[in-house]
Amino acid sequence: MDMDAFFTLVMAVGGDADGINLWGMLGCAVAYAGAVFAAVDGIGDHLLHRKDRTDPDAVHALRLKAGSKIAAAAITVITAGVVLMLDANWIAFTLLTIAALAIVLWVYLTYRQAARLQRNRA
Repeated sequence: MDMDAFFTLVMAVGGDADGINLWGMLGCAVAYAGAVFAAVDGIGDHLLHRKDRTDPDAVHALRLKAGSKIAAAAITVITAGVVLMLDANWIAFTLLTIAALAIVLWVYLTYRQAARLQRNRA
């Protein structure tokens, strides 16, 4: 399926672009916020506790827990993004996606820098 056919399908299913579904936009914003919190929690679990455990099973369990939070956040963002695209609400889709990616990236870099500083002190 080429991209023109895909966008035609999305626009046909989405309806008219004149009326923006504010309740759908609010629901997607809440979904994005929950996904950001889950991703931040998963990143924090992975970066802050990976050196505290000596038991290999505990390390693998912690990584699985962090990975599942990040995967759930990704699924939520993708689903909310599809809903916004089907509603043809491109402004909300763009702004929420940029904000979510910026926050997750900023938190990841901050936690990574803090972990580096903690290792240098030890």
